[in-house]
Amino acid sequence: MEFNAHTDPIAIVLSALKLRQSADLMDRYSEPYVVVVGMDANSGSEPAFHTQVVEFSNVRAWQPLVPAGEGILLYGPANPGAFVALSVAIMESDADVREAGQRLEQRVTQAAQSMQAASLYAASPGAAAARALAERVLHRVAAQMMENRDDMLLTLSGCWLRDRPYLTASTAFPFTITTSRKRRSR
Repeated sequence: MEFNAHTDPIAIVLSALKLRQSADLMDRYSEPYVVVVGMDANSGSEPAFHTQVVEFSNVRAWQPLVPAGEGILLYGPANPGAFVALSVAIMESDADVREAGQRLEQRVTQAAQSMQAASLYAASPGAAAARALAERVLHRVAAQMMENRDDMLLTLSGCWLRDRPYLTASTAFPFTITTSRKRRSR
């Protein structure tokens, strides 16, 4: 069976993730989690955000967080249409990490409504607007989580277009992220 780049479902994965040191200087272990907020072209005129939280517990410095051969699923498998826009935050939990995943959908919906994401996207639909909205929503959600004493270690955003010829998943999405220090909000 041959891959059809225009109709077949795709998946975007984070292929490697390690923390160079514990996020809390006094602790040997960290409780990191990955928060993903994204949109694809199938959202239509009203933005529909895809959300996901992947939690890890008792993580030591330099311990690989990605299962061998799998990766952390950031999107899909789905057919995104013309584009996928993702915004990803690596956070460290000082509170209960399960609470982050349970309330993510609610927080994303509230953030999108408060910034009037639907009218912003309707005024300028497309990949660039979707990426900007995903970034803004993720930063608002992360700010709420940081009020709960969670710490943002890293954020990144990307946009993948369907009309680009990606040969393999490893050359199309070469994400390897390492973090070196924890930043505290003041």
